[in-house]
Amino acid sequence: MHNARPGSLFHEALDIPAWLEADRDRPFEARLHRDRRIAAALPGSDPLDRVRHWWLAVRRETPLPAQDTELATRLSRARAIITFLMLLVGTLVGAGTAMTVFRYDGTWPVNVVTVFAVLVLLQIVLIAFTLILMLPRVPGLQALQNLLGGFNPGALAAALYRRVTRQDEQRASLLVWHEARGPAAAQFARWQMLAWSQCAAVAFNVAALLSAFALIAFTDLAFGWSTTLRLDTDDMRRLTQLLAAPWRELWPEAVPSAELIEHSRFFRLASAPPTAVAASELTGWWPFLLAAITTYALIPRCVLLLLAAVRLRAATRNLLLDDPRVRALLDRMSAADVQLGSDLKEDAAVFPDAEAQSAPAMSGDAVVIVWSGAMPLRDTNEWTATHLRWRVTETLEAGNRTIAADTATIERVAALQPNTVVVYVRAWEAPMLDLQDFIQALRAKVGPRCSLILVPVGANAEVATEAQRTVWSRWTARVGDPALYLEVGA
Repeated sequence: MHNARPGSLFHEALDIPAWLEADRDRPFEARLHRDRRIAAALPGSDPLDRVRHWWLAVRRETPLPAQDTELATRLSRARAIITFLMLLVGTLVGAGTAMTVFRYDGTWPVNVVTVFAVLVLLQIVLIAFTLILMLPRVPGLQALQNLLGGFNPGALAAALYRRVTRQDEQRASLLVWHEARGPAAAQFARWQMLAWSQCAAVAFNVAALLSAFALIAFTDLAFGWSTTLRLDTDDMRRLTQLLAAPWRELWPEAVPSAELIEHSRFFRLASAPPTAVAASELTGWWPFLLAAITTYALIPRCVLLLLAAVRLRAATRNLLLDDPRVRALLDRMSAADVQLGSDLKEDAAVFPDAEAQSAPAMSGDAVVIVWSGAMPLRDTNEWTATHLRWRVTETLEAGNRTIAADTATIERVAALQPNTVVVYVRAWEAPMLDLQDFIQALRAKVGPRCSLILVPVGANAEVATEAQRTVWSRWTARVGDPALYLEVGA
């Protein structure tokens, strides 16, 4: 089973959470048993590998249709189409730009300054903007990053594709940076946009270089330099020597000589083009131009494309692993196979009719918080063990006293350093902002690795209904905490 080869990571990042959402209708104990059994046959401890191989196994055993499979397929196709379009547009624009700046009709020579400004200097500015977009989102740069992101070719292509194909589903926003929901989705959309833009930029430079080389090889081009800036030949020589420093030893012919610089200067205000120098002597600039485009435009773009691809892979990984439903799966897969033993006094009270040898397996230990009197504190041990298969180590309450009391509860939980915290809430009440504030404060204290399990319960400690589960599921999704997930119990 574990030797099978997983599919596309992006496709699985959409399919697996959708399948897990539909799988919530299965009793919790059945899910726990199934996932623990599959996990026992999987080697290694990398969460991504375990989830992806679990997916292969569970689809083979219970191939339930996922609601978003069609959307995942369309989005995967959209990514491929946009990548192709970026390469095509970059190629066409690069070739067209090179044909324009290298245009020579036999009258005036090709202006080296113009070629350098368009194919090198402009791209250096664009590379600087790209680096700003790649930086973490900090308050000082956030407004500029948002502005640059809106005009980025990758973002514009994704937004256009979505509007043309009328993909208005929530997950279609994964391809549009400013519309992505949640930190993981926003990071994915950001690096996907940057990867697309670098694909276009690399295609632009490759096409520009090939077009320029074709013109140089198959036509006769004469080069000169002219600028309104007050540069004399000595200034131009020092500047070209500085720019040619990276390749001076590797390609000496790509360093313009003093004679070439002196003889190739021209002024278009003259009554006629320069004739004092033979055109054959003005061809020496082309190695310098090709080397400059390669060094200052193509190579940096290739590096940025590689960086964007690596970061996109990491963002796709986080898109899958930071989903609360996947976090719940990992908790079930890594749950310790603990049997209730007869040496524990509380076990007889929890399962009075069960023999110690046949008592249900437990998922591990958890701290319980009862929010706003969702159930009597005395019932939490039995309810948690029966419905969720967690053994309660300590029960605390919050939400029905003062803020100071809630803060003390959070401090107590943090001192216990739990791996799992179960929070019981009233299923029949709408989620309130004070609960969200409490959850966020709790998260800040217990850290990102602690799983927070939100459990809505009915008025008489019944399992939440389907309608109640839907309300609370939407609320947990809006909180945006990847380690906060919903369970209703068996």
